[in-house]
Amino acid sequence: MTETMLAAYFTEDNSPLEIRESAIPQPGKGEVLIKMESCGVCHTDVHFWKGEDELPRPKPAILGHEGVGSIVAVGDGVELTAGERVGVGFVYSACGNCRECRKGLETYCQNSQATGVHVDGCFAQYIVAPADWVTHIPGELSSEEACPLLCAGVTAFSAVRKANIEPGSVVVVFGLGGLGQYAIQFAKLFGAKVVGIDLDPKKLETAKRLGAHAAYAPGEEAEKAIHELGGADALLSFAPSPQVFRNMFTLAAPTARFIQVALPNNPFTFKAAELIDLGITIIGSADGTRLERDQVMQLAKDGLVHSNVETMEFGNINEAFRRLDAGDADGRLVVQF
Repeated sequence: MTETMLAAYFTEDNSPLEIRESAIPQPGKGEVLIKMESCGVCHTDVHFWKGEDELPRPKPAILGHEGVGSIVAVGDGVELTAGERVGVGFVYSACGNCRECRKGLETYCQNSQATGVHVDGCFAQYIVAPADWVTHIPGELSSEEACPLLCAGVTAFSAVRKANIEPGSVVVVFGLGGLGQYAIQFAKLFGAKVVGIDLDPKKLETAKRLGAHAAYAPGEEAEKAIHELGGADALLSFAPSPQVFRNMFTLAAPTARFIQVALPNNPFTFKAAELIDLGITIIGSADGTRLERDQVMQLAKDGLVHSNVETMEFGNINEAFRRLDAGDADGRLVVQF
């Protein structure tokens, strides 16, 4: 193995990532060294690149948190072996001792580390990761298909689980990009009747192909159709627009749950009476747990959920960022090393 690798470095907000040669990291105790095969490009990476987040991050930094590759070296105390194919998601590690971790809610650990935020991410030919936090990738899945499941897939799955969907529930999914497409499939597995909302006609067709009961552009037609179904029992927002939050109040059935996943720049506004009169519950949802990652991989292995993936060469990573920022991607973009 050579001593150097190529990695894409985030140096300045809104500036192209710089592909540079750098030293290959070495695994310490409890860690593995993974040779990356591919990595998904997540909209969260775009938020970081544009400086829209509030997380402290030294620059230059390596982004990317949907990486899949094979273990090539292990540190002391690791039972995994070279050659095993594993994935690295957004939550790089958590403390394991706080109340949230002990309750199985490690995503909300306040001492957690995020891949590409607190540690170097997966837009590199090699990455070191804690052995306890990597995800086994089933042999039935290609690396390209598995990549977006590590963040987009598990994020959508966790959001759907928090919605407490029952068979026959009406579920509205706002934003039919990669996460919304996964959410449709997961909500269908829970027995829901799913309605998709998006401005892009192509994504509306994709939603229906994935099993949505119907798909509409925002407006009166969508509102009428959802009211005829009795209103939405659960509403999941993957669209980074505060207007979606306002639309919730016109579409929700009494006691509906609203799950917010997207990250709009502007604040939401509402009156207390709007929540109280309908008994609406609002839940923020970010990423998912290790167990949920494993569950998503199992669902994909069994053919119950599919990834809509377009692959690009690693050298074109800046083009992937540009397209994702412009909304010019029907599903998920994955770069290959």
